[in-house]
Amino acid sequence: MTSTPNHRPTPEKEEAPSVSIAEIRRALARLPAKADHAPAEIRHAAVAMVFAGDLEAPELCFIRRAEREGDPWSGQMAFPGGKADPEDAGLREAAERETMEEVGLRLRDSHYLAALAHSPVRSGGVETGMRLFPFVYYLGEERPPLTPNGEVAEAFWVPLSHILDLRNNVEMPLRRNGELLKFPSVRYRGRHIWGVTYRVLVQFTTAISRPLADAL
Repeated sequence: MTSTPNHRPTPEKEEAPSVSIAEIRRALARLPAKADHAPAEIRHAAVAMVFAGDLEAPELCFIRRAEREGDPWSGQMAFPGGKADPEDAGLREAAERETMEEVGLRLRDSHYLAALAHSPVRSGGVETGMRLFPFVYYLGEERPPLTPNGEVAEAFWVPLSHILDLRNNVEMPLRRNGELLKFPSVRYRGRHIWGVTYRVLVQFTTAISRPLADAL
């Protein structure tokens, strides 16, 4: 298992301007309130969009899932999180528990910003019936180290400016059933942030008036 908790690559080009935590807070405050529970008939998972660092140029926590046989999302970039347990008081608690387990970040004492609308989870292009519920946090100006568990191959702090730079918003080729498909993604350190995680980013960046190029 490899962890690079505090690594920031030297930028090869000037990145797009970031958005401050104050601006994010104001933008998300305008969103409609979201329920913390999903209907019983909906399978659900919860993730945390965790910001930390400079108030004017925050960074966002991502993980790369460990490669495991039978996991349809094996090796993919994602936010920390996972399926809600019956013992969880709500979806937000599930996101906080999973984040603590996966990368060692304690969110209960952080600045909670908002819940985003849920997104459908697909596997191989097919709806799974599961919905992903994202919650947004800011930890503070000190960026804590990330300590991945066995479910996480790597964890990263990615500058928000990198996400917002549309030069990093690229198509990801994927061969499926003999057909070459292309999916919108954000490229970071040779990997792609795509699928449901990308759709959450589209929702978030649209809310802060800096939308990504595609919303597939």
